[in-house]
Formats: sequence, C-alpha cells, structure tokens
Amino acid sequence: MLTPYLPYPPVSGGRARTYNLLKRLTRDFAITLVCFGRPEERAFDLSPLQALCDLIVISRPSSPSKWRAALLSLTSIKPITMRLYTSGEFRQAVQRLLRVRLFDLIHVESFYMLQNLPLELPVPVFLSEPAIEYLAWWRHARVARPIYQRPALALEALKMRFFEPQAWSAATLVGVMSEVDARIVKRAAPGVPTALSPNGVDVEYFKPSNVRRDPDNAIFMGDYKYFPNEDAVLYFMREIMPLIRAKRPNFTLTLLGKDATPALTRLAANPRNGLRIQGLVEDTRPYLSRAGLFVCPLRSGSGTRFKLLEALACGCPVVSTSLGAEGLGAQDNRHMRIVDTPQAFADAVLRLLDDPEEAARLSHHGRNWVVERHSWARSAMLLSDIYLSLIGSEDMTALSPSSRRVRRR
Repeated sequence: MLTPYLPYPPVSGGRARTYNLLKRLTRDFAITLVCFGRPEERAFDLSPLQALCDLIVISRPSSPSKWRAALLSLTSIKPITMRLYTSGEFRQAVQRLLRVRLFDLIHVESFYMLQNLPLELPVPVFLSEPAIEYLAWWRHARVARPIYQRPALALEALKMRFFEPQAWSAATLVGVMSEVDARIVKRAAPGVPTALSPNGVDVEYFKPSNVRRDPDNAIFMGDYKYFPNEDAVLYFMREIMPLIRAKRPNFTLTLLGKDATPALTRLAANPRNGLRIQGLVEDTRPYLSRAGLFVCPLRSGSGTRFKLLEALACGCPVVSTSLGAEGLGAQDNRHMRIVDTPQAFADAVLRLLDDPEEAARLSHHGRNWVVERHSWARSAMLLSDIYLSLIGSEDMTALSPSSRRVRRR
C-alpha cells in the first residue's frame, strides 16, 4: 500500500481512513505500507501502526510557501501536487520491495502517488481516489479570495484535469468514495472500471451520550490550512452568522482542528463575532456531544466528509450545504438538513435549536443511517472484496512506458 502521508496518529480524514482500514484488513491480508512522512510526524510513537503492517517511511519536505508554490506551478506542465509527491527515494524503495518480495496487489492512495511505481508491474494496481482532485481545485478557483489567486488555481485544475484521468486509465481498478465520484470518473475516462470504496466512521467509538446539548453553540472541525475549510468558516461568519444572531444573540460557533489561519484568528479575537477557536483536541466526542448542532457550510472541495459522519454517529444534528454532504447519500430532512442559501441555512439552524424534538428526530435517523451505511466494518468488507477480486483475476497488469495504460496479458 502506498500513501502520501503517515497514517498515524489518525488526526485527519485520509490518515483516519487508512489507519482504520488497516486495523481491519490486516486480519486477512499481510500488508506492507510505504508512505511519505515529515520529520515531526516520524517523531510520534508509531508502534500501533507497526503492529498492523510492515512500515517504510520516506521523508518528504514541508509544503512550499504560496509564492514558491506559484513558481513551481508556472514552471511545469505537471500540477504542483504531482511535483511535490514525486520522489526518487520512494521509487527506489518500491523497486527494492518488488525485487525481494512477492506481492499479489498494489494499493495506491491518490492518483499523484501512481508516478512512484515502476513502469512495468506483474500485479494488479488498485488506485483509491479519496477525492476527485481536478474538481476540488476547480471549485477552489471559483470562490478563492483574494480574487487574483483564481487564475493560478484554475490553471492547476486544468493540469489536474489532464493528468488525473490518465492515472485512472493506468490502474487496473479505480476505487471511488461514492456513486457521484464514479459518474465523474466514467465521464472523464470512459471505460475505466470503478468500485465503491466509501469512507466510514468507528460507530462504537463515536456514539451518542446523555450530555445536555448547548442550544447556543454549533461545531465545525477540520484542517484550516485546507482552503475549503477556511472558506466555509469565513462564508458562515460573513453570510449566515448575522442572520442567526439576529434571532439568537448569544449563538457561537466553535472551531475544532489544527492550523487556524490568520483570518480566522482575527475574527475570533473579537468576542462580539461569536467565533471560538478550540484548536486541535485529543478527543472530539465531548464537543460533538455538547454542541447544539454541527454545521458544514462547505462551498468547495471534493470527496466525502469524515467530519459529517463523526457528528452523525455521535447523534449531533447536522446542517450542511449540498456540496458538504456530496456523495454520502443522505436525505434532507431525514438524516440531516441540506440547504444552500445563507437564509435557508440560518433558518435550518434556528429551527433545530428552537425545536429539540425535531433535532432529536434528525439525530436518531442520522445515527441509524451511519451505522447501517458508513461503519468502518462495512467499508473494510467492501475493500476486502475488491482485493480478493483483483488477486483472483487471471489478468496481469503492466504500466506502459509510453501511455501508462494497463495492458492485459
């Protein structure tokens, strides 16, 4: 398995996905994990991860500044993400493993990691796409601020649109998080086979409690260096918060997660704005249990959101935009509220805060739906079936040096 990150500790979406799937897959499969890791990440006690798999960590430098990133983008036909995650050391590590061990399957997380594989491979390649990257960048470009950033972001989206479908065509099978993503893949790369490999949540760890909820507080969480999360909070504070506080003057929004940006810190510095930054916490469950609701006002990004699944599993009522709930298959007004205008969003928040019975009804159905459709046990079972189908196939995979397309032999 090749990943662009060290999946321990599981403090973000992709890391949590890989770690939770590994915990379940290693019951039936012997897995070797080759991943990138920064020095500060390698300083953690990695023994829980090493107990699950053979672990090889390749160093990766810190992300470049915005100006250096812009320079990298302008000086290459490749997207900056591909340039950041190409590594001779990583490729050599993979080649050494393939020489000394027999593998039945190679699992690659994210299309930009595929470039670190040798050109000729005798085993199937399963490419898992946690998000459709070109779509995420395009959505980012549409709403980015300052506005002068938008052309550069649109250029990156255009590059991704060229290279990402090429990677899909080079894999034996592409894993997608939702039927929505499957349709996008099939439109962009007709004929590429896909399989559903959805995100999940630990429904035994995240579960409802009997703590009384605060009707004047909502929660949002994420990594705020990731633009869609920062944009979601700024949009909420600018467009939605004034409408809510006109009816509930004491209403506050609490942010969980790391790397609050200067723009968010400035907003939180004024108590009259109603924004609180709690930061990265060891356990999000007490906050999800006490909050009146969870808001997800995302306007950009792609993929399915772990934060929503965790909130629903804890029985926390959720109000989200359509994009925030994209790919989950949730029904508006049954599992959560899904609304897209500032006024409709504010009205949905106020309704749930003012009507505890309605909030409890939504919480009940949301929790049951997550247990049925989005537990890690179910996600791991689906991925295990994918592995077995590929390992049992008589087809062999070779990545052509000229086209990088899979050739059947």
